[in-house]
Amino acid sequence: MMLLSKVLGHPVISADDARPAGELAGLGIDPQACRITELYLRDVKRGSDSVPWSEVRGVGPDAVIIDTGAGDATEDARRSPHSRAHKRLLGKRVLTEYGEDIGTLTEVTFDPDTGAVGDLHIGHEQVPGSRMIGLGSYALILGAGPL
Repeated sequence: MMLLSKVLGHPVISADDARPAGELAGLGIDPQACRITELYLRDVKRGSDSVPWSEVRGVGPDAVIIDTGAGDATEDARRSPHSRAHKRLLGKRVLTEYGEDIGTLTEVTFDPDTGAVGDLHIGHEQVPGSRMIGLGSYALILGAGPL
């Protein structure tokens, strides 16, 4: 598993010609599937500011590799219901499904091969990503269970 905080700011590079596409600025996550759906870029060198996860070829300790042309987001990715508002995950409020504020998201672990979300760190506590039931511009929502 990788830590989101360790890959933010990494260069995003084309697999075919090793040209930079931008820097990793954030992730789009589908909370029901508990998966990354897309990458968001800043300092875009070419193409779009988002890349569908399906076009990610590797996430390593120093860079993210994407298919050539992946910087040109597909129509499906642009219409994703799990986009833009979820770009900034770290620092987002975490609420229970009953509206109880349980803290701030401090870290997210994910599988760099599949995009599956592992654990969510809320302060010094960890909960499985499978507890996510919603994600919006204001907060991440967790299903019932102990923190």
